[in-house]
Amino acid sequence: MKIREALHLYITLSRWEFLPAVFIGIFIGILIGANSVGSILAVDVFPFILEGVLIFILLFNVGFMVNCWSDWKVDELYKTHLYKAVKNLGRRSLGAIIIIHILLSFLLAFHLSIVLHRIEISILVWIGTFLGVGYSIEPIRFKKRGILHSIVALPIFFIPGVYSYFLVTSFTITDLYTIFFLIAATGITISHYALILISQAEDQPDDKKMGLFTPAVKWGIFKTIKLSYYVNVLGSVITILALMGLFLLINIWLLILIPLIFLGRYFSFKEVRKLVKRSKSISSETFLLLELRQKMSEYPLWHAYGLSGITISCLCILLVKTFGFVQPVI
Repeated sequence: MKIREALHLYITLSRWEFLPAVFIGIFIGILIGANSVGSILAVDVFPFILEGVLIFILLFNVGFMVNCWSDWKVDELYKTHLYKAVKNLGRRSLGAIIIIHILLSFLLAFHLSIVLHRIEISILVWIGTFLGVGYSIEPIRFKKRGILHSIVALPIFFIPGVYSYFLVTSFTITDLYTIFFLIAATGITISHYALILISQAEDQPDDKKMGLFTPAVKWGIFKTIKLSYYVNVLGSVITILALMGLFLLINIWLLILIPLIFLGRYFSFKEVRKLVKRSKSISSETFLLLELRQKMSEYPLWHAYGLSGITISCLCILLVKTFGFVQPVI
């Protein structure tokens, strides 16, 4: 097999099309955790940040490759390009690549924990790997265990941001600033898992045929969409309140960013709210599913809207710290 062909198969199975969106979580953690722009770019720090990002990419790839390795027969019916990629690369070869990725990630994480004096980095890598692998493979296979499917939100949303925060922060895990950040990360995780529920609702008929006991299969499309809306609102409220706490620890003037965050969060669930209202006048799941699938071309934007105001706010936090305008009021 030519190197170019092997690389193409690797990128296909690693699902790099999702990498830019997940990178936002890494970006948010760095922006909030760093003391200044200079502290990120310092020659004695920046190489370790790059090493940390490499670990993240390796484990991001592992999560998707394990899913392709585990579901390759299922993908023959519904995602033929993934099935063909596994078949062409070889299932045994793919398994070997996954193991190498995990071992390399553990070694690099151990190195960072030593040099940065941050055991949190290794712990998060261990937990993230367990959840990412356990999501897809037997006997754990969280993806078919109903509400336990929600565990997928941790390695996708929560762990990347917290992991990158500890790459750059000088605060301890018990510091009030860290606590507010962890609450904000929890809110973001809850609200964006709510959007994953919408994706699950779209896949409900196929998942049901495949015997996957996802939330949408368990609860039905009507209830899943309604739950998605309310969970997103709850997560958004938690996020906004936690960010307000962070703002008060930095500079009270940052509170002017709250409307921007609120607007982004509103647009993240606006279309879901419309679907909830529409469901009250639709008696058949089939018709509701048709309307949902018409909206799914906008689905990536719902995630982007919700994170846009948060990302801008985190950048403002870093700039305030960089220019020495920190004036905490709590």
